[in-house]
Amino acid sequence: MITIIINACTTTNIFCRPNCPPGRRTKPENRIHFKSITEAEQNGFRACLVCRPTRPADGHDWRPKSER
Repeated sequence: MITIIINACTTTNIFCRPNCPPGRRTKPENRIHFKSITEAEQNGFRACLVCRPTRPADGHDWRPKSER
């Protein structure tokens, strides 16, 4: 079974994929985890515009803007 963990920042109210560069810079004391995108959205968080966790991963969890 695959477990998906969504990282969220309590200061920005943004959730990211686990390997998103901006999300990884979140201070540990400001980071919380959700088991699903739906759970994060229900708690008032919005999707990151860098890693776009609400879109299918298409084999890559994150790509630089120059490759999108």
